[in-house]
Amino acid sequence: MSDNSPLVSNVAFGFILMGLEKLVELDFECPCNPTWNGLFSSAFFIIPAVMAFTLMLIIQGCRWDAWCRKTISLSSFVPAVVWLILLFLDGQYFACALTDWEGRFVLVDKAAPQKWCEPVSEGDVTTQELMLRSQQLFVVSQVS
Repeated sequence: MSDNSPLVSNVAFGFILMGLEKLVELDFECPCNPTWNGLFSSAFFIIPAVMAFTLMLIIQGCRWDAWCRKTISLSSFVPAVVWLILLFLDGQYFACALTDWEGRFVLVDKAAPQKWCEPVSEGDVTTQELMLRSQQLFVVSQVS
């Protein structure tokens, strides 16, 4: 296996992405505003995935010729897919995107630490019901 093998590049990229996701997780603050949640969270899914794909093409020395079209098919997508898997396994990005109530992003100290959008005021739905819905979004994300 040569040094410029797609497998070597993808494994190295995978570890870099895992570290990057942990760093981003520390700074991630859901806006807890239904208007912005989806857009804000989508940026965390799309921008790094596109950057990972582009960097993989550069690492593999892709020029727009027949070889490049062949290698784009699978190995170049691996880092982007790994990034998406890491975000879905984390759960908070998906939960933020689908949170449809106003609130503030807080840490819950029950069982496993989790951040969620605690509502600033109660409407038709109680805080407990919204917390349960948020936890269900985490699970749906992780199962995805």
